[in-house]
Amino acid sequence: MKVKLKIEQKWLSVERSSMEKMKRDYETWATRTLEKAKAAEDLSRLREVFYELGDRWEWDQATGEWLSSGEPLDAVGLVLRLPGMEEDKERYAVYAIMAYSKGLTDQFDHLGDKERVIIERNLETNHFKCWSTTGHGMVDLFATDLGGYDSLTDILESCYLVAQPGDHALRLELPPADDEMLALAQFMWRLAAGHKTYRLKEFDLLTMEDLEQVLDFDFNRYAAAVIQLERKWNELSAGVAGTAQEAILDRIPAHIERRNEETLRKVEGLLHELWFTPPWRQRSAIRSVYEDLKTEPTPTDLEKALLPYLEELQSALEDLIEKAEYLKWKSVIDKKEFARSGIFRGLDLSNLAKQAFAVALEDVLKEHTLAYIAYPERATMKDKILRKLFGVIVLPTRLLTSFKEALLGVVKKIGARIRGSSSRDETATKETKSAP
Repeated sequence: MKVKLKIEQKWLSVERSSMEKMKRDYETWATRTLEKAKAAEDLSRLREVFYELGDRWEWDQATGEWLSSGEPLDAVGLVLRLPGMEEDKERYAVYAIMAYSKGLTDQFDHLGDKERVIIERNLETNHFKCWSTTGHGMVDLFATDLGGYDSLTDILESCYLVAQPGDHALRLELPPADDEMLALAQFMWRLAAGHKTYRLKEFDLLTMEDLEQVLDFDFNRYAAAVIQLERKWNELSAGVAGTAQEAILDRIPAHIERRNEETLRKVEGLLHELWFTPPWRQRSAIRSVYEDLKTEPTPTDLEKALLPYLEELQSALEDLIEKAEYLKWKSVIDKKEFARSGIFRGLDLSNLAKQAFAVALEDVLKEHTLAYIAYPERATMKDKILRKLFGVIVLPTRLLTSFKEALLGVVKKIGARIRGSSSRDETATKETKSAP
């Protein structure tokens, strides 16, 4: 589907010059890589060259080409579906992966700005709310009520995604409101933000149906497995108090009680990893806890209860990572076949952008935590403090700065008009005096 993207005009000239430099850097990297490969005396040395480049050399080649040759507004998008923290809620992480912001970082070992807005839907009332990214990954302190839309597609077709590369921010902008109070709030926001010029462009976004049904990339299954494990852990932890009382009455052997407490502590540590470590780096921790319980010859009832949840979690994550790895491999090794994939049917994407999409999925799994992707309420204490700082200090400061710039612009225009009027008056006076 098509999504409307707005970007502040002032960034475009900066981005163009930055991307020129990035293009030169990429060409230098490609030349050096080729020279190293040509200089290899045998297959053994050639293998060493690729080891030196690291396991991301395909990434460098594919994304470096897209990011250095694309326009500053080149972008691809995707939607990840996730369960809400409550059973009657569902969330959507709407990602925009943008080439233009990459120029500012002067690197091409990963994609450009990967920012998201988080949208939550009440499954019973079909009511939506949204958290935009204020800057540098920090989302709004309070969610924006989106009112009554029919679906996520309806929201994305009606609203704008507004990008601010320098701030690494992405927000959802609602269309002009019919409601008087909401319209007044939008007017006050525009007044505070000052006058800005935007460049508008549509870009293609792959929906959750594209990912789940065509690619079988089921991020929702993985996120649901994490939340279900946490709910089960909470349930079992609450029951420990009752078992402790029974242990005092000698109904539960002491060694069983100790085993249960130790297992719960292990799962608690694993849950911390699941929320605050990117999925790509979770496999060893999940495998360790799962194998400990699976190989236990005499598991307790508590361990038996946890095992199916750990098994589902491990299976869901392995499936997710395998799909991401395969897509990236396919996009690099068999570019033509990948570009003809059914998922891209009807989308106006260049072949380079299609390759960028493939590696974007892997990049999200390698760089973003589950808390970051769609659950700001589960953020670490550090991120919660930063989020409050952005909401209370940084965002108002930006608004004041924008308002000051707009005010100065108005003053300059008025001054220019006054000077122009004075100049015309002086000219008219001179002409009158010189007239016979």
